[in-house]
Amino acid sequence: MDFSEKTKKEVKEKAAFRCCRCQQIGIHVHHIVPKEVGGSCDIDNAAPLCPSCHDYYGSNSLKRKEITQMRNWWYVQVEKQFPDNRQLTGLEGINDKVDKLQQNQITLDDFKEGLRIFTNEAINNITMGTAVTTASGIANAYISPSASPSPSIPPPETED
Repeated sequence: MDFSEKTKKEVKEKAAFRCCRCQQIGIHVHHIVPKEVGGSCDIDNAAPLCPSCHDYYGSNSLKRKEITQMRNWWYVQVEKQFPDNRQLTGLEGINDKVDKLQQNQITLDDFKEGLRIFTNEAINNITMGTAVTTASGIANAYISPSASPSPSIPPPETED
């Protein structure tokens, strides 16, 4: 059994629709402990990861504790950044568009239009408290020419 739609939505909202490791948009809900080895399909075993981080960390059993720590830390950061959850609905729409773009269900122009609408609404509702967060998110956003929503992320340095 996979995660329920309710669980996926809750994880994505708690993560502001961003990866808990790199904060990229277009996330998957990852089983920290795989189902094949007894992992549950509840929220305690779920982590929001972008495709690149999911590919790198997903099957690495040595990274389970680290993924859990990153997830928990990211949830706290999101609570600080979005105390009233006003922007999460817009972020959910952008995440859905990223998924559709990855699956070639919409064009890059469709994605850009959705992003333009979201950005205009965010600008119209911006406060001093969210200005820094918004600017930081925009500075970190990345869409490659091939329409991939996540850059290739090099593996972290190994510990000696």
